Amino acid sequence: MKTVYPSLLSTIALIAVFCIPSFTLAEQQTEPLTITDMRGMRYCEFLLIYEDRVDVFNTTGSVGGCPAKIWDTLNTDELAKAHGAIKVQLNGPKFWAADEQVLGLGASKDFNGIKSRYAATLPLAAISEGEGSDPYAPFTTKKEQKLVYKKGQPVYELVDRDGGVFVLNAYGAKVKDGDPANLADQLSPAEGWTFRVRVPNEDLVKIHKGDTPSKMVGDDFHQYYSLETND
Repeated sequence: MKTVYPSLLSTIALIAVFCIPSFTLAEQQTEPLTITDMRGMRYCEFLLIYEDRVDVFNTTGSVGGCPAKIWDTLNTDELAKAHGAIKVQLNGPKFWAADEQVLGLGASKDFNGIKSRYAATLPLAAISEGEGSDPYAPFTTKKEQKLVYKKGQPVYELVDRDGGVFVLNAYGAKVKDGDPANLADQLSPAEGWTFRVRVPNEDLVKIHKGDTPSKMVGDDFHQYYSLETND
């Protein structure tokens, strides 16, 4: 059974870019939470785009989650008007690829019946015209987040031209049969990039620190991977 309980302060920002050093996250109160037994847990995100920022709201840990019967009927123009935003982007549904996570979530908003909580504030340049960032173009993010991949469980990775390894955070509904291993046949990596599946012999822990830029990358399906370092 999936559990949610208070732990370490974190934010779950998908993307923030290194090229805008003057940008700082908005000061909003967050509640520290730990999510366990979360591999395969469904969630969705709402990106509220304003003139000077992007506010991200995430359904992880919210009562009711992200029901398809509502998510599939959402109108982004109506949502933008309701929340005073210029535009709204929908990110999801997604499913966590890690086993445990520590994150901080803030105030809740209602998106036509879907309860979602504040997760991060991003600069405008962090998003493209579509959904998220461009594929196979690494970017940096400033966030606090801890992801744990348990030993003996598969992790899904992109390896760049220089041998840098990025581990999948979450996957989307386009993944065949809900098994990220099938991405080996579904993705079309950029030249010099490869996708692989690995089963670690010990827990793999990814820690993003708010005061240190963390490198990430997206794939064809706008699924995001974090650079593996010695955390």
